Amino acid sequence: MAQAGLRRAVTGCAVIVIILLAVGLYRAKSDAARTEADVRALERQIAETEDELRALRAEIAHLESPQRVETLARQHLDVAVGSEAAALPEDAMDRRLPAPRSP
Repeated sequence: MAQAGLRRAVTGCAVIVIILLAVGLYRAKSDAARTEADVRALERQIAETEDELRALRAEIAHLESPQRVETLARQHLDVAVGSEAAALPEDAMDRRLPAPRSP
């Protein structure tokens, strides 16, 4: 009789251990799936950010292009690259630049 009770106790413990292992495995798999989904979302976000960065760099290159700067200088400042009009005479510099401050 003591042996039968011992077998039942061991069997009960084994069932409980199997149930705990099954629950642990389920949680580990669901956590892994959730983490994998998070990684995929972060990879998509990285790709989108890199696309935006490429677009911004292309825009910067366009805005800084020498041809564009020269065109804007001609349109807004009436200055042409390499022209004598780009260099100010000394007396004109005095009128355009502020006087130096004394310390």
